[in-house]
Amino acid sequence: MSVISWFLCFLKPAIGSKHIITPIKHKHFLVLIGVVQGEAMQLKYGLVALSVMATLVLAGGTTAQAKSNEKPETKPTEVYVTVMPGDNLSVIAATHETSYIRLFNANEAITNPDLIYADQQLRVPRADEQLPDRLSQMTVEQQSQIIAAAGTTAQYAPAAGSTARGSSAGNTYAWGYCTWWAKEMRPDLPNRLGNGGQWVANAALQGIATGTVARAGAIAEQPGHVAYVESVSPDGGTVNLSEMNYGGGIGQVHRRSAPASSFRYIY
Repeated sequence: MSVISWFLCFLKPAIGSKHIITPIKHKHFLVLIGVVQGEAMQLKYGLVALSVMATLVLAGGTTAQAKSNEKPETKPTEVYVTVMPGDNLSVIAATHETSYIRLFNANEAITNPDLIYADQQLRVPRADEQLPDRLSQMTVEQQSQIIAAAGTTAQYAPAAGSTARGSSAGNTYAWGYCTWWAKEMRPDLPNRLGNGGQWVANAALQGIATGTVARAGAIAEQPGHVAYVESVSPDGGTVNLSEMNYGGGIGQVHRRSAPASSFRYIY
């Protein structure tokens, strides 16, 4: 039974069978007009009933309107980029306002943050996305395997055809990244040593001493990252580091302790 039919059944006993009830529905309210032999009649219970019915109809209209205004939830759009020749994680991260660490953590297909390939598809994580810290979860053995795969050795010495040492004037690295912080802490080192993960090899080519023994004041390098060694534990097994673009994001100085054997060093 419709709402109007129900109302008429309720109202009819109160006004008698001779009266004509004309329902008129107008948008969100109901109007009832009663006529007796061409004259307007005054309903005994009409005002109360009309008030109840108008409330019902209005409530129904409001609910329907609220439902129609509800917007379906939409999933965030995933952003993918294609690696171009000459790209590295730092360049891609700067373009998409993220960090190379977050790019590495978001793409399990990357096993070495220093090795990405042209035409490779990488997913750019959302700014609020929680990601596993894959780099920190790497064991010393895994990091050693990455270093070996990159063709590096434990101790670097200047090669016969080593390059001339670059200028150390100023700091030409992108502000807020690990390389910028390392250069700030070691202003004596040349600019353009490359991305994090390439510094030790490039420093050795320029005749700068490098090795695997931790020393305070050295630059510590692991795959895709460089940091500054603030101090070393008495037994030499732990380094205390300061760094940027690691735990706190771009421009945030982060401090941590880590096994000294996880790094190679520039002295």
